[in-house]
Amino acid sequence: MYAVTFSRKILLCAVAIGLGALFIRLGFWQLDRHAQRSAGLGTRAERIAAPVLEWARPGDVPADTVGFVGRRAWLTGRWDRAGEVVLRSRTLNGRAGAEVLTPLLVGGDAGQIVMVLRGWLPAPDGLSPHLAAGWAHAPAPAAGEDRPDRVEGVLVSSRDGRGGQPLRVEIGGRPHLAIAGLDLDLIRQESALDPSAHVLRANDPPPDAVLRPARAVETDAGPHFSYAIQWFSFAAIALGGTAILLRSSSERKTP
Repeated sequence: MYAVTFSRKILLCAVAIGLGALFIRLGFWQLDRHAQRSAGLGTRAERIAAPVLEWARPGDVPADTVGFVGRRAWLTGRWDRAGEVVLRSRTLNGRAGAEVLTPLLVGGDAGQIVMVLRGWLPAPDGLSPHLAAGWAHAPAPAAGEDRPDRVEGVLVSSRDGRGGQPLRVEIGGRPHLAIAGLDLDLIRQESALDPSAHVLRANDPPPDAVLRPARAVETDAGPHFSYAIQWFSFAAIALGGTAILLRSSSERKTP
């Protein structure tokens, strides 16, 4: 009987030590994530404070994104509304919708394409927003006026593989590409567009516009520090609770 009880105690200790080690490892992993996010926020703050970029002529857009993600920028060119891409399944305050990614030809028709995340539109199916509603507040040029389009915002990152399964949806009599996230490589593969490596998140639209702000760029270190504390707490509970349980068992058996 004593051997059986001793074996159970050994097994209980082994399980508690294993769980404790796992929880501690997860806690340190969350601390690493917290440190990475904090460092990224410092870099982002420096870039936001840097002078605003002005891209207005063909050739102004750099070939790569190194040092540019997080920078403020003014872009001048021509919108390609026929090439708009839908970022599907984006909710806002509990409402189903989608975000609109519109190509801007910097410098005009012969310019480089920068995809602009212009904002969010309602869509009951999360797939086919009324894209024309996103232009309702754009001022019409005067007769005979060839006025370029200008947009201000912050440069954000794209990541290959983020786009998920590409879909085709007809909106306003035109086919549009619908993807799950910012994935420029997928846009190149699935459309006639050849965008540059840059994506601009446009500044907030007018308060009375149907178009609402796109998903905000993260401005804090996230919940990773809190998660780390939780994992360390679980480790303490697993180890401390087992120690208390073993001690209580021993005291009950002591004559």
